Amino acid sequence: MAYHDELLQQAVELAHKDPTSPKQVDLRRAVSTAYYAVFHLLISETISNWSRASSRDALGRMFDHGMMKKVSRRISDPKLFPFGGEDSILVQNLKTVAQSFVQLQDQRHIADYDNATFWTSNEAVTEVTKAANAFAAWKSIQNENIAQDYLVSLLIRPRD
Repeated sequence: MAYHDELLQQAVELAHKDPTSPKQVDLRRAVSTAYYAVFHLLISETISNWSRASSRDALGRMFDHGMMKKVSRRISDPKLFPFGGEDSILVQNLKTVAQSFVQLQDQRHIADYDNATFWTSNEAVTEVTKAANAFAAWKSIQNENIAQDYLVSLLIRPRD
């Protein structure tokens, strides 16, 4: 099983670990792990296209959370959307992936750094479900040009 799949599975397990009296640590880790599942899915999909297997790990370390968020935000903005004239179903699935990445990163920051926020089981499950939906949306478009172009754009600083 791929690392990103294991992360998603772990997020699900943490979110459902103790439904009667969940611990904040489990709910927070579920949210954080859900984000990292999507983060590593996108990295894995990008580096799998690199022909030199010996360089893939180094390429994977080049990804920047902030840059990936900025690129993903552009996907949701109709004025900045870089892939015009595409099939609307493909576009919607790409937007699901990109929007989920942005939202999950925001929630991960809260889960990891905002100790004043109390998480409920439902909130954690919602974030984990968002990651699972991003995985499903990705699977439906992963071999399409629009998806591959998105992956490449995650490594390129967008023009403002």
